[in-house]
Amino acid sequence: MRRAGHLLAVAQAALTVGIGDQQPAAFSDARLRALGMSHARLIVPWNAAATEPGAVQAWLDAAAAAGMQPHVAFEHLRTDHCPGRPCVLPARAQYGAAVRAFVARFPQVRTYTAWNEANHASQPVAQRPEAAAGFYEELRGACPGCTIVAGDVLDSGAYVRWLERFQAATSTSPRLWGLHNYGDVTYGRTTGTDAVLRTVPGKLWIEETGGLVTLRNTAGVVTLPTDEQRARKAIDRAFAIAAARPRIARMYIFHWRGTALGRFDAGLVRPDGTARPSLAALARDLTAWSARWSRRRLRVRVTCRTGTCRGRVTVAGFGARSYRTTGSRTLRFRARRRPRRVRLTIRSAVPAVVVRRVAIAVGRS
Repeated sequence: MRRAGHLLAVAQAALTVGIGDQQPAAFSDARLRALGMSHARLIVPWNAAATEPGAVQAWLDAAAAAGMQPHVAFEHLRTDHCPGRPCVLPARAQYGAAVRAFVARFPQVRTYTAWNEANHASQPVAQRPEAAAGFYEELRGACPGCTIVAGDVLDSGAYVRWLERFQAATSTSPRLWGLHNYGDVTYGRTTGTDAVLRTVPGKLWIEETGGLVTLRNTAGVVTLPTDEQRARKAIDRAFAIAAARPRIARMYIFHWRGTALGRFDAGLVRPDGTARPSLAALARDLTAWSARWSRRRLRVRVTCRTGTCRGRVTVAGFGARSYRTTGSRTLRFRARRRPRRVRLTIRSAVPAVVVRRVAIAVGRS
């Protein structure tokens, strides 16, 4: 395919990458800000406007100070212990009143998920996708100008059937869906992501993904042993999966800082604040590079998957160019003949201050 390199860059350009994190303190970390991401995701109880408005406001203020647009996902109450008791499924009218109050109190939020990871056993809608469909319709009515993710599932259990039941129950035609594809990125597969793409129409957002370092059950017993290199590979897989599937339009990496003895640790930095290998992988993956030969020019294309990318690239034997882009940019170098491969030295300023060296094949167009 003569234009394979160009087409790949175009597909990658459509992906927007953000961070999912619950802690306002994360947004003051210079390393997170240096990544240049412009979207952040928060999970709150469905009644958060009444029960924790101060905590929500603190998070929104921190994200705004870091230049990030907020995305809020609703879920179970803080007091719930599904699948045990209590496990409160609100009435549709209750949920509707609660989200209308949230939208009114926090008008700066224009992106929502009706229910977070809705098929997980910890959620009261895990066996009630019909109720979740009603909640989605209530949220649409509460914020008609907002971007709203309909069904949002984890790639585990009967998630395909859950999505099918959701679609059958709603009177609307959702075109935006959510997936947490930890199973795919952790175990080196793509079946979960592909199954969801076959099941739903429109765009898919990977609302949570990342490198699982350690998992523990409710008793504190380790169920996935600590492995930072596995987590690093998972970050790379997340980007590879998204890049190969143009219907995936956004992806949130979860989360910033791990906690000592926490049940779910996918932190990009350790509990002591030092960087894990997965942070370097994320910084690297936030830009993509391709090269092609056209009209006696070597055309090197940088694709930015975050808010803004800038830096300087040196192509061995061809010279150096500075770049700054919010999408994709092509850098042109004069050449007498087409090389088969080129070696790049990339000195990135944003995302992150890092130097990397890559060799890429040169296509023809």
